[in-house]
Amino acid sequence: MHISAMSRYRLYVNGKPMLSGPCKGDRYRHFYESMDVSEHLVIGKNLLAVKVVAYPPYEAQHENGDGQGPMFSFNSAAGPCLAVSGEIFNNKNQKLADVHTKEGTWMVSLDSAIKWETPHMSFWMGVMEIVDAKHLPVGWENSFAPKGDWTQVERRWPTQPDMYGQIFPFPLIKRPIPLMYEKEICFTREMPIKANDLPAFSFEGKKTATIPANTKAVIELDAGGQTTSYVSINFNGGKGAEVNISYAECYSSKDNSNEFKKGLRDDSLNYQFIGHGDKYFPAGEEAVYTPFWFRTFRFIRIEVYTGDEALTIEKPVLTETGYPLGYITQFYSSNKDYEKIWEISKRTLQNCMHETYEDCPYYEQMQYTLDTRLQMLFTYALCGDTRMAKRTIEDYHASMLPDGMLQSRYPTQFPQVIPVFALHWIFMLCDYYEQTGDVSVMRRYRPTVDAVLDFYERHIGEQGLVEHMPYWQTIDWAIEWNKNAGTPNACYLGPSSIHNLEYAHGLQAAAKINRLTGRAECAKDYNAKAEAILSIIDNTCWNEKTGLFAEGPGFDEYSQHAQVFAVLTGLAKGDRAKGILTKALEQEGLVKCSFPRMFFFIRALEQVGMYDRVSVFFDVIKSFIRLNVTTIPETPFSPRSECHAWGAFALYEFPRMLLGVKQGAPGWKKIAIKPHFIGAKSCGGIVYTPKGNVDISWSKDDHTARVYGSSPENTECVITLPNGQIEILANGGRFDVTIDI
Repeated sequence: MHISAMSRYRLYVNGKPMLSGPCKGDRYRHFYESMDVSEHLVIGKNLLAVKVVAYPPYEAQHENGDGQGPMFSFNSAAGPCLAVSGEIFNNKNQKLADVHTKEGTWMVSLDSAIKWETPHMSFWMGVMEIVDAKHLPVGWENSFAPKGDWTQVERRWPTQPDMYGQIFPFPLIKRPIPLMYEKEICFTREMPIKANDLPAFSFEGKKTATIPANTKAVIELDAGGQTTSYVSINFNGGKGAEVNISYAECYSSKDNSNEFKKGLRDDSLNYQFIGHGDKYFPAGEEAVYTPFWFRTFRFIRIEVYTGDEALTIEKPVLTETGYPLGYITQFYSSNKDYEKIWEISKRTLQNCMHETYEDCPYYEQMQYTLDTRLQMLFTYALCGDTRMAKRTIEDYHASMLPDGMLQSRYPTQFPQVIPVFALHWIFMLCDYYEQTGDVSVMRRYRPTVDAVLDFYERHIGEQGLVEHMPYWQTIDWAIEWNKNAGTPNACYLGPSSIHNLEYAHGLQAAAKINRLTGRAECAKDYNAKAEAILSIIDNTCWNEKTGLFAEGPGFDEYSQHAQVFAVLTGLAKGDRAKGILTKALEQEGLVKCSFPRMFFFIRALEQVGMYDRVSVFFDVIKSFIRLNVTTIPETPFSPRSECHAWGAFALYEFPRMLLGVKQGAPGWKKIAIKPHFIGAKSCGGIVYTPKGNVDISWSKDDHTARVYGSSPENTECVITLPNGQIEILANGGRFDVTIDI
């Protein structure tokens, strides 16, 4: 069967939940899912049931945001719409039935039991629910005679353009990525409750708990790690009761400035349970409550306030969901902190991948360009999956505005632009080519690259540098720039060196794209423009006294960011590059990189042969491990979110740098191995490549180091060791080398 809906749906077959959709799209790309449900059918009558939620369009939402749908959801004024197409055959290939919505026995009931409440601190990701169970349609998932008012459905629009090319409000395109996985997981423990809190109830040793009439009680449960899961709770009785179900990433507190204060993430006695939640009012009958959208949490708090009737609650059932991310690459080390970093990095990336890449699943569930580019690189290293990456590249192309600029988060019905993020979309194209060797994707989006860079060129000022660009000029959530929402202070007076350095880097990437797709003259032009920008930066922002690049011409502020991109663009080379990176690491007073920008700092260290200084960045993650995190927080300081995949750079560093397995040529036509013996006595693992997995280990003592393993047959493998020794395996195979160090 094929299925889609406006705005979102959840499909049930004979009472069993199957999948949610549609895949996030936009006005002109409304996706449908395809699924074989044969194994869930029975002999005789079968029931297909779909819950459809229609969020209001942007124009119809309230000024305070109350009741709004998730920002990632493109909505229209059409109301709830469902489209299903399917056929049932027997084992002789004889058709038994059609399940098309354009004809047949589909019935509909409008649900008036649920009201929406938008949580203030996480309004991006949509609404929480207030449910009056006595008004709920009952039995629709598994009964042919459900309670409630049911009427015949109405036919609205075709799902494809007509013969005149007119596009209707519900144009359908096949889903470009796999279906989300769903698996049942369990809570690992009940958390201790403070003495001054409500009385605690417990599920210990039993499946249910009964809260007597006229009683207040609470329980807090730990899922053992952050998860994105559907939550289902079975209730019986309890007419007149109120149940509050709250979700939190960790225990925390807030000060007078409303900033989070966090310590041990699972310390329920010294910190508070702060989180958004759903509210359920039982009808006095047996019922299962499942919020429509998955919830993100590590901890759940259930508060019960009974009336004149006792309420029985079953222990919640959790169905975890996410993108089916394969965990092919494996990593182990004598440094157990490294192994912990690896595991929490995997969980972080998994929690930030659903129908798109996401920034933080608890607060926003939005796909941002800079964040996503890093997540794509991490995915390549972990399993090589390029399906989500290709879909993401298309997403941002589809976001282009009339002025040629790309939106910074997409899909979304609330447009936002961060000009520098569009440059990272250009970098995505180059990354994709290096992973796949496929030039067709670069050729397809080459005009969009031109449009982005033309936007930049139109904002070059009198000094020959881009300045005073419209929209949001943010670079990084650095402490010194926090009051400007991450925008460098130099932007308010004129050109910013970091903006111009990233622009030059984007021009260099565009030159590569044009050269590889047969436009040599355009490549030459882009390189010339990059050189002109770099020359002006060198002449106007270099401070001989400090030996650093200033944040702008005549502007006395210095950042790690500017030094990093001076190296990545090739403006600073050799000893000069090593000098500015050393100062960026050691000198006080520079604006420091937060997690996403640390990745580029590490790339600059790699470029100049200083990768042995990388441990300072791993130490930041290690400090969080001591606080019992299960995912990597959003920032190194005062993090809002406990899960943000731009900090999962270990997924790149460990296989690509510590184990040293990288592309030796685009599309892995050649494999390069260049391990770095850093931070441990030994490291090893299995690293995915499209040509086959590389099995590699290294160990060292005070005098020697040994590297051994195997690479895929029939693919050239070049091994470069720290002492300069090079081993070439023309057809791959086993290797075992010992060197003096």
